[in-house]
Amino acid sequence: MFDLRKHQYNYFYNLATVVEDLIPANICDHLTTRINGIIADGLVDHVCHSSLGTDAVSDLGGAYNHHIFKGEDIRTHLPELAAVYHAVLPLISIITCSDTVVSPYAVSDINIKAYPAGGGTLGLHYDTNGITVLLSLTENTEAPLRMQIPRSHPSKKEPWIEHKNIYAKKGALLVMQGRKTLHDSEPTIAEQKLSVIMNYYERHDTYRHEDFDNFVYYGIKPAELV
Repeated sequence: MFDLRKHQYNYFYNLATVVEDLIPANICDHLTTRINGIIADGLVDHVCHSSLGTDAVSDLGGAYNHHIFKGEDIRTHLPELAAVYHAVLPLISIITCSDTVVSPYAVSDINIKAYPAGGGTLGLHYDTNGITVLLSLTENTEAPLRMQIPRSHPSKKEPWIEHKNIYAKKGALLVMQGRKTLHDSEPTIAEQKLSVIMNYYERHDTYRHEDFDNFVYYGIKPAELV
């Protein structure tokens, strides 16, 4: 049973919620096979860099190691995922209580990050888009999404950070306030992790830093803030 109030509460209070079983497991397995074939054929880029992030792109300079399917890669090789991206827009809108729109940025609107076994990872960062959605195609017992959630309460003199790990569940959809929580992907050990990254915005706010794509996709160090 879909509990809308629970998902809205988790999204606003815990900065993330997980809608399980959105995509059937057999479809996830079929997509995984096709994705790995595309990687084996060398048709997508391997992102591998570290210590390049700056405050300009809200990144703490961690390690990046994954194969990346950019927007056009998905529209060419996996167009059904582009259809999913548009189809779940109403669901994202009601969970976030916002006038949600798809991304105006063709490179980053929908991506796949394929984290290889043995060190696949993503550095600690804030997202630039207002609403981040992850569709998991694999079931993982390692390499969780690690979130740092800012907390405060009148009974406490100082604010604090709550650390939370979210493990990928095959076919599940995670909806997150990525601009408000530092997060990364813990390095893989023995498992591959496949995440479909869907970027959404609110209609009044479609900001994305001009250096962000060159940094995350091509390892080009962004300009420093002035």
